[in-house]
Amino acid sequence: MRYGFRIAGGVAAMLVLVACSDFLTGEDLTTDPNRPSEATIAQLLTAVQVQQFIQHTGALARLHSMWTQQMAGTDRQYIQQAMYQITEDDFSGEWNGFYGGGGLQDMRLIQERATDANDLIFRGIAKVWEAFAMGTATSIWGDIPYSEAAGGVDNPKLDPQVEVYAKIQTVLDEAIADLSSGTGVGPGPVDMIYGGDASLWVNLAHTLKARFYLHTAEQDPTAYAKALAEAQKGIADSTGDMKTLHTDAATEANIWHQFFRDRDSYMRAGKTLVDTMVARNDPRLPNYFARNQAGQFVGANQGEPQAAQHSLPSALRLSPSYPQPLVTWTENQLIIAEAAFRTGNSALAQSALNLVRQGVGLPPASASGNALLHAIMIEKWITLFQNIEALSDYRRTCSPNLKPAGTATAIPGRIFYAFSERNTNPNIPAPEAQDERNPMDPANALSANGQACISK
Repeated sequence: MRYGFRIAGGVAAMLVLVACSDFLTGEDLTTDPNRPSEATIAQLLTAVQVQQFIQHTGALARLHSMWTQQMAGTDRQYIQQAMYQITEDDFSGEWNGFYGGGGLQDMRLIQERATDANDLIFRGIAKVWEAFAMGTATSIWGDIPYSEAAGGVDNPKLDPQVEVYAKIQTVLDEAIADLSSGTGVGPGPVDMIYGGDASLWVNLAHTLKARFYLHTAEQDPTAYAKALAEAQKGIADSTGDMKTLHTDAATEANIWHQFFRDRDSYMRAGKTLVDTMVARNDPRLPNYFARNQAGQFVGANQGEPQAAQHSLPSALRLSPSYPQPLVTWTENQLIIAEAAFRTGNSALAQSALNLVRQGVGLPPASASGNALLHAIMIEKWITLFQNIEALSDYRRTCSPNLKPAGTATAIPGRIFYAFSERNTNPNIPAPEAQDERNPMDPANALSANGQACISK
């Protein structure tokens, strides 16, 4: 990985300041204070936030929403992507976004600066961002560069996915210790998530630990108990939700708004999700999708050309200032529900599920056995609308039991490594040599409701 230092989005403008043509010269006078040679720690955090908002709500989120049939690809290359026809060059920018400016590189710089300043709260926040980014990256690509990714190694090795998840858990433990130390002032209002509130970051770190423990559950039978313990210390209520920050300014708008503003025809509501929500009279339906001209909610099949009857995302979801949910109390409760069920506590599982249903205006569910697990996973799939995490749940549980698009027999378990990385790093295998699924995600035989998984 060979990255130059760069700042994402509008942050670069902060470093472009007017020079003084007759600035003084001489000892100690040759450095122009109006032309900083490096970004401040606050500017680095802004770059991280802007870049990661794009990472988690941009092209990868759109792809995952199509593959989990929440949205449908209905025009141009999105028809191909919805039908699993992707190349190693389709997501090079997203790969780079996890590592370069606004990614791991800047997260580590923040940690170094915060350590020098003895600001452990600031350092803890940067560590949570690191774990969030690298945990998401390994969920997408499996084995990834991590241990050598930001240490000046020209050709970093691929760390096994199991080791990446283990390291992420350690980083989150370190973050919790830093954030609980009371040492330092933190970023204050520069923090776009919680305004520097360390306690909210601690809760988020516990929820992320729970999320990433679930990612390992197919290979580690103890992971569900670990996830339950962490989620019970996680996000306490919706005021602790991790959401993006946007404004009505064109360059600061919600990424989904920006996409539909420029590419209106590329995606429509997914038929599978719309039909599921209509059948259960889900109160969230008008918050997710817009009615068509006939006043109905109608989804498209994957690869079906967009037509007037197909619903768009709602005006709420396409609002420029809409704060896109990344990690929420609702997800945390559903982690508790699933992990409790998997560890034999069906009463807690049903209680956590019904807290979520009550919160969105649905009647309580009464189920047991596979029916309860199925209800939990369907609720989570709906909750994670437009969220990358939805595909991780599907890979792990085959729930909902989705029929692959078109004539395909399987929904892909991963995407190709970026060509931009393979072109410079000999440790990256050619596409034909890459595994179809990530090491921690073996193919499922059964869905959450006990039926055979359609995707093979």
